[in-house]
Amino acid sequence: MKKLTILILLVTASIASKSQSDLPYKALSAFSNDTTAFLRYNFKTRADCYKGKTVADVLKDLQLTPKMFISKSSTRVNKYAGIRIYVSNTTLLDILQNPGRKTQDIYIYWPDLMDSTEVTRLIRKYKDTDVWVQEYYDFFKNMIVGEVKY
Repeated sequence: MKKLTILILLVTASIASKSQSDLPYKALSAFSNDTTAFLRYNFKTRADCYKGKTVADVLKDLQLTPKMFISKSSTRVNKYAGIRIYVSNTTLLDILQNPGRKTQDIYIYWPDLMDSTEVTRLIRKYKDTDVWVQEYYDFFKNMIVGEVKY
């Protein structure tokens, strides 16, 4: 009986992990332009689909123009774990003043920590703008995704 229970749990876990990556992508229009439902389904429910793909692949599926990003720092010096991309109209000041407020964003984490020198230089170059610029896309587009979270 114990072996049967373990077998059932293993099969269930296998089906659950496969089912997430088997779920089809759905366009924003399929959610009647409900951004929250769109992001939740495609970037939370289907998050495993993006492992090993590029940031360009994620941004293509995002369908929404990013408004800004912040790098997700790590506890290691000169390293960062990924980026947080905002799709709602928000500013860095707004985020700092209202830390509990829900924003429309997704997190993209790298498989391994990345050196933060170049991303810091990029952020400093455009520090006076709270907007997404083409240079951000060009910088991140070929980076490999380790994990996506909503």
